Parts: sequence; structure tokens; C-alpha cells
Amino acid sequence: MSDLRIVAALGLVLAASACGADDDVADTSTTASTPAADTSAETTEPTTEPSTTAPPTTEPAATTTTPPTSTTPPTTQPASTTTTPPTTPTTTAETTPTTEPTTVDVKVYFFRGERLEIAHRRVEAPGVLRGAVTEVLAGPTADERAAGLSSEIPPATTLRDVSLADGQAIVDLSGDLESGGGSMSMLGRLGQVVFTATQFDNVDRVLFWLDGEPVEFFGGEGIVLDEPLARMNVPREFTGGIIIDAPEPGATVRSPFTVTGEGDLFEGYSAMWVWRDGESIAGPFGVNAGAWGTWDEFETTVTLDIAPGPITLVVDDGNGCTPGDPECGEPNPATAEVTLAG
Repeated sequence: MSDLRIVAALGLVLAASACGADDDVADTSTTASTPAADTSAETTEPTTEPSTTAPPTTEPAATTTTPPTSTTPPTTQPASTTTTPPTTPTTTAETTPTTEPTTVDVKVYFFRGERLEIAHRRVEAPGVLRGAVTEVLAGPTADERAAGLSSEIPPATTLRDVSLADGQAIVDLSGDLESGGGSMSMLGRLGQVVFTATQFDNVDRVLFWLDGEPVEFFGGEGIVLDEPLARMNVPREFTGGIIIDAPEPGATVRSPFTVTGEGDLFEGYSAMWVWRDGESIAGPFGVNAGAWGTWDEFETTVTLDIAPGPITLVVDDGNGCTPGDPECGEPNPATAEVTLAG
């Protein structure tokens, strides 16, 4: 009989152990991962629809505080016999932290004679497109005019609005833009705005509006503007396929020096020569820029071993011809007259 009790006890122990083992089994189910939020920046500013329902305003409840009633009469302190001199208040100017606006360098395009040339302005970011167009409408500074720069844009022209979507800038200007001037002046002022706006990588073309309305015919010359304009639509007479940015005409340079600018060249390649007294005395120096209707920047280093004095930088217009070669026809190179220092 005692043996049976022992066996029964052993059975209860084994059953309890089995139940404990079930409690120790880990949950092997997995939870689906939530995908990470897309943090890529949008190229256009999001538009937030204004709410038409004013948020509820909760007025704070008025609180009336009843002063406690004291049964103890107030204690009157004896007057002090020590006279304290009046304290002169100290005025401390509040220091308000100021954040300087971020400015960037942009190009604005004016004329020197019949050729477009580049000037530079500082405008506040992020509205660089608006800032650049505003600056080209303002025209050259007094110093720039003294150096030979001019603008075909009528001075009264103002920027009403500008927007950008899918590579197209809509530039809404005042109707003053089409006042006065002949056909070349009209094309020149359009070219200034187009080149200024399309310097940015995300602007390929410009659609013109005047006084809040799309333009179909521009000026008294009947220039058709029912489609946006790209740089390739600007007359080649204004650019020659190459624009020198630096050094500016009249600058003093010392060998070696760097020549920068932008161009749309035949097969993306052209050359630069140094002229003096009507003949080429150094070069060619390679110039690599854009091609096939695509304007791109170039940078060329020029090293000279010649006597100091006035020189002219001559950059071929990219038709594969050397300036002065009679077989090339009438050349249209970019030039910059500078002075070589010793």
C-alpha cells in the first residue's frame, strides 16, 4: 500500500513539471515592420490649404481670490532711523539674437554693345529666382554703366510674380516691359530675362505674362510669345555661343590667370587666343562648355610668357574656325580687353 502512495506522488510531480514547461515556451510570432517615412525633399513648395474653421478659443475662467481674514491685528514696525540713498536704476539693453539672412551669388545679364554679358548680385535664399529677376529689372549699377553695361529692359518694369513648376518659370511682369524700342530691343529684353532665369539647374524655359495675363503677341513688332522661351530661342547675335564672365573688361591680370564663363559650343569644345595689336600672340587654350543647345560653364587657365601690357582675350564662337581665318566667314567671338601685369 505504501508503494502505491509513492507511485501516485511521483505521477503528480511529473504532471506539474510538464505544465511549467509549457509556460516557458517563447512567442515566435513576428510583428510586421512599419516602412520608414520618405524624407526626400520635394522640388516644389507644398501648398497648405487654409482652414475655413477658426480654431475654438477657450477663454480662461475668471478666478476671484478672497483675502484671508486675520484675527490678529497687524504689527507696526518702528520706522528705521537709517536713510538709504536712492538707487539709480540700471538700464540693461535687451540682447535679441538676430539671424543673418543667407545670401547667394547670382548672375544677371546686361548688354555691352550688342552682346550679352554677366554681372553679379547677392540675393537672399531661398527665393533666388525671384531675387535674380528683380535684380536684372533694376538694371546696371552706376559703376557698371560707367564700365559700358546697359539694359534693354525699360526702367519702369516691375516683377508682379514668379512661379516654377516642371522646369518652367512663369514670370509675370508689368506691361512696361513692352514699351518703346524696336524688334531687336524687344528681343534683347526678353533675352536678358530668359538668360537670368535659366541660370538655375531647375529652370529650363520661361513663359512670359504681362499684368497678370499670358502673352500671345509681344510689343508692336508682333513677336509671338505663346510658348515658353529657352536659351536656344534667344538670337545667337546676342551671345555668339560664348560669354566671358571673368576677368571683366578693363581688369588687370597676372600670369597665370583663370578665365571663366559659359558657352554652347560646337561639340562642346572651342579655344581661346591672346591677341595684341591685331594679331594672335598666344594660344590656343582649350575651352570646354556645353553643346547642342545646352549652355554650361567653363574654366580655363592661361599662362603667358610675354611682355606686360594690354591684351585681348578672344574666345572662338565654337564653329571650329580660328578668328581671322578668311574661310570661316564673319566670326562672332567673345572678347575681353585686359591688362597683363609684370
